[in-house]
Amino acid sequence: MQNKKLLLTSALTVAIGGSLLAQMMGQSPTKFSLNGLGRSYITNSNLSGNIMSGDTKTHNAGIGGYNLFDLQNNLAIDSAFQATATYRVRSEFGAFYGSANSFKFRQFKLMGKIKDFRYEIGDVRIELTPFTVFNFGDMYHKYESEIFQMRRAITEYENMNVGNGWLLQGAHLKYGHDFENWGIGAYGFVTRTTSTNEMSISDRLLSGARVGASFGDNIKIGGTYVGLTDVDIQSATYSYKNYVGTGDVEYLMNSDASALKIRFEGGASSFNYKNVAAVIDSSKSYQDYFLDLTASLALKGPGIKFTLGVTDVGQYYNSPTAQTRRVVDNMNPALFGLVNNASVLRAPILFDRMNSEQLYNSKIAYVLTPYLNQFNNAQPYGKATPNRQGASITVASDTSMQNVDFEVGFDYLQEIVGEGTADLRNFMVVKGGVKLEIGKMIGLGRKLDFSVGGRMEKTARAGAGSIALSSTVADAGVSFEVIKKVDLLFGYKMLVANGNEYASQRDAFNSIATINGLSINSNEGIASAGVQVRFSPMQSFSVHYNMVTYVNTLVSAGSYNISQLLLSYTGKF
Repeated sequence: MQNKKLLLTSALTVAIGGSLLAQMMGQSPTKFSLNGLGRSYITNSNLSGNIMSGDTKTHNAGIGGYNLFDLQNNLAIDSAFQATATYRVRSEFGAFYGSANSFKFRQFKLMGKIKDFRYEIGDVRIELTPFTVFNFGDMYHKYESEIFQMRRAITEYENMNVGNGWLLQGAHLKYGHDFENWGIGAYGFVTRTTSTNEMSISDRLLSGARVGASFGDNIKIGGTYVGLTDVDIQSATYSYKNYVGTGDVEYLMNSDASALKIRFEGGASSFNYKNVAAVIDSSKSYQDYFLDLTASLALKGPGIKFTLGVTDVGQYYNSPTAQTRRVVDNMNPALFGLVNNASVLRAPILFDRMNSEQLYNSKIAYVLTPYLNQFNNAQPYGKATPNRQGASITVASDTSMQNVDFEVGFDYLQEIVGEGTADLRNFMVVKGGVKLEIGKMIGLGRKLDFSVGGRMEKTARAGAGSIALSSTVADAGVSFEVIKKVDLLFGYKMLVANGNEYASQRDAFNSIATINGLSINSNEGIASAGVQVRFSPMQSFSVHYNMVTYVNTLVSAGSYNISQLLLSYTGKF
């Protein structure tokens, strides 16, 4: 906090000095602008069902929410120096006269361009390839209904999830230059993910670089390096080193009738972790690889795109910035987190993923963290999930298709090495959905959108440790503009899971320490209805009512219902 304040003060000082100097020299003065967001968010929630039977201590009702205001200050002396800082004021609902207000800098960044170089210092967003630096989302919600999208957007804003990049503190530098028939680009960054205590813990730095070149309109090649390493000090207990290096090539061929794109990426990782303070050596090191090939063909006439992919990710492939999960599945939800006479932690369900901002993660994990199998068992750590090989095929609408968006995909994956047994898991995934802008299709003159989508996954393994687990998540919704700028919203989302699996727990060396059997038989439904008033493209007010039903067939006492009324106002400027 103090460092950010010092940086902001320095930026303001430089800006004012630069402005005065520019005016004395007859140059353009410093430009200053403001933008931001304000939000009021109030919920009234109730918990009922079997889980409350005989319970006299658990809080089963509550009103919560907050008011917040984010003010972004933007300074621009010239193209070589700019600064942006977002200042947040937040007040929890029910606090009077500012008694529970909080004030903080939410984001700070210095940036600029000097000839062909662009730099950023402070809170920088980093995204490379799905196997190097990539913040993936493990749930399929491409065709999610609008009423759920609105709630998810709030959660993503509060957790600063934009696309698939990681927001980290550090600096990065970009270089790009186009020549007559080819171009070259370079990118480098360095951040600190862990700070030293000057005794037993070292600074841990995340650094990386990418170099790429394009030749005409058809060929692109690139190479990427990412390192997550400790800056060792003499008194440190541990020493951690992890390196990832990849290369990729992309071929594009475009014609009036079709567009072909073929992309290949391959690389390797090196992991080394030592307990340097131990009398007995407790170090571990290993290396592994990955290969990934994707080909897509878009037919411009019918507006359909076909994609075929083949992937092979080694058992020990380790890339923390691509494998860190966005959601912390074993974290206690903020809403009704304690049940059974306030003595048992409630496990997060699908509703919590939209509703609980605390389940989301902003730190890079250097080991594979636990996950809930019913959400995504095939690739819980994204495309870079280790110990997987297989193929995928997708048929989808192209961007040229008007008022219709659809996708159907099938994945088949298999383990390379069995966990706890020689037998291998097989994973089959079917996913897809469609969105129809019916109002535009029939010339209604107002919005009438319908969407439906889902993902079905089956996991199987034969042998002594047999596995049979199936899970399905599905979503449907309607958005109808009843009068100008007033929308009725309806949505239903469900998750059904049934079968058995084995969950692995990993130690500090990222090795499997224990394997525990699981039995799963549950279903969850979320029915939502609401009204949205769009005062302008930047301002809206909405009222949502959610009814959540969770049934645990194996433990009937763990079944419950959650009802929630949500009022939200959002204004941007």
